[in-house]
Amino acid sequence: MMIRPSLAVIAWAVFCFTAQPHREEASPQDPVLLSGLKADMASRRCDGVRIDPDGFRAFSNRVQLNHADFFQKTRSVRLQAALDDLASQLRSDRQAACDAILVAYGPGSPLPLLRRS
Repeated sequence: MMIRPSLAVIAWAVFCFTAQPHREEASPQDPVLLSGLKADMASRRCDGVRIDPDGFRAFSNRVQLNHADFFQKTRSVRLQAALDDLASQLRSDRQAACDAILVAYGPGSPLPLLRRS
């Protein structure tokens, strides 16, 4: 009688120690998604910076991504790590991080996703 519960406990322990959470592999879209998500993060955390709706719409159409691609689908480990790094930069030196994002995605940049409000 003691063997069955022991086997169940052993099986459960093996499962718990060997099971890995599902992690999506890096996607070729990660750099594109990162650009849009950086702009979104800047619009939420940087004073006087907003998404440029026309620029973002043109960008989304050009790369054939929609709202769900940016905000609802599972992110790869690399993409999430890059976003976590950006969030850390915004916490440690918000002004420098915001300035860098605005240079990369603001008016006059090759990818104008942001504007000053």
